[in-house]
Amino acid sequence: MQQTAFRKTQPALTARPELFSGVAGAVLRAPVAFFDSLSALQRQAEERAHLRRLTDHQLQDMGLTRSQAEEMARKPRWSRAI
Repeated sequence: MQQTAFRKTQPALTARPELFSGVAGAVLRAPVAFFDSLSALQRQAEERAHLRRLTDHQLQDMGLTRSQAEEMARKPRWSRAI
């Protein structure tokens, strides 16, 4: 079974904290934050697609109905709540 919980990851750039303050820090952190966001959106899309593929029995085990699962799966891509 695929893990569906979002994991909090460590920042990729942690070597010298003084480099990551102010404008320079923001510029250095921006690409990492962008790719982290893209990664989170991709995981969320995969989880919603997986939710649609579950059988009624599997959904019942999770305490969900088919209509609840479909409602969650239809949420807009930018909606962070599953």
